[in-house]
Amino acid sequence: MNLKWFQRGIIILIIAASLYASVQNLLATRSLGSVSDDPVADWEKRFAQIKAKIPFERGVIGYISDANVPGASYDAANDEGEYVLTQYVLAPLIIKRGTSQEWNIANLDKAAFAVWSKTNGSRFEVTPFKGGLYLLHRAGS
Repeated sequence: MNLKWFQRGIIILIIAASLYASVQNLLATRSLGSVSDDPVADWEKRFAQIKAKIPFERGVIGYISDANVPGASYDAANDEGEYVLTQYVLAPLIIKRGTSQEWNIANLDKAAFAVWSKTNGSRFEVTPFKGGLYLLHRAGS
C-alpha cells in the first residue's frame, strides 16, 4: 500500500512541477509581446520601402544578415526564419544568400553593419532604411 501512495505522490509532484514551469514560461514571454497579430504582414511592411527602391521586379537579389558577419551574434533559427520571410515578402524576386549580385539587401543590426562596412562598404553604394535594412548596389555596376 505504501508503494501505491508513493507512486501517486510522484505523479502529483510531476504535475505540480509541470504547471509551475508552464506558468513561469508564460510570465517570461508575456513582456515580449508582438507588434501585431500578423508577423508576416509586419515583415512585409518592414520591407515595403526597400522593395520599392529595387529597380526591377523580377530577378535575383543578394541577401546577408548578421549570420554573414564574422563575430556578430545571431540566433540561427531566427536567422533562417527571417530569410524565408524575406523570400516570401519580396516575391517574385529570388533571394540568394551573399552579396554576389549587383543589388543586395543587408538585414544587419548596427554593430554587425559597422563591422561589415569596414571591409565591404567601399564595394557598394549603401542606402540605409529603418529597422537595420540596407540596400546595397555594387559600385561601378
